[in-house]
Amino acid sequence: MTEGLKHAAGVPLNRFDRRREKTRVDLLAAAERVISRKGYHATRIADIASEADVGLGTFYLHFKTKNEIFIELIERGAGELRDLIDEAKSGVADAREKLKITICTILDAAAENPELFRIVFGHGPAFLDLMVRVHEMFIENLRRDLEATLGDKADAVANLTIGMLSQAVAWLLDHTSLPLNELKELTVNFALGGLERAVARAAR
Repeated sequence: MTEGLKHAAGVPLNRFDRRREKTRVDLLAAAERVISRKGYHATRIADIASEADVGLGTFYLHFKTKNEIFIELIERGAGELRDLIDEAKSGVADAREKLKITICTILDAAAENPELFRIVFGHGPAFLDLMVRVHEMFIENLRRDLEATLGDKADAVANLTIGMLSQAVAWLLDHTSLPLNELKELTVNFALGGLERAVARAAR
């Protein structure tokens, strides 16, 4: 996984740097597994180090706190999710279809990684800055999808849609009685209805 890693300048990493980066990646993967099993608040740094099969000292060479590793885990995960959405939208020109893909991909990811999404969307002030950064990433992605159709209204519609999607994620995590496919259908239909009205207004 790390053999092709390079510095920002494009220079291949040496053996020491590759090993260091692999340890960091292993710690992130371990943190994800432990947090998914035990929950964020019950997880200790020692649990993460043990899961990664490294000592506490090695953990602290890479991360100062549990918060720090969690924030990087979420930011990396959000970037990977954005890339997954972009890949799914590749070759798709219709703004409605792009909106549907975005919603379904994010809800699927939340269903697969509930504990990580629960922290970002459900723990208020402790991770407020992180939540804002993640939201802004997806708002900008959606704004680009809608700009050609909605012009200067795309930013407002993207913000409103991601806000609604955040609530859909919270609902998914807290209300297990509604099947995922039904929630996806409801959310998509609600968003598309709003998009259709926004498009009609923009055309006037």
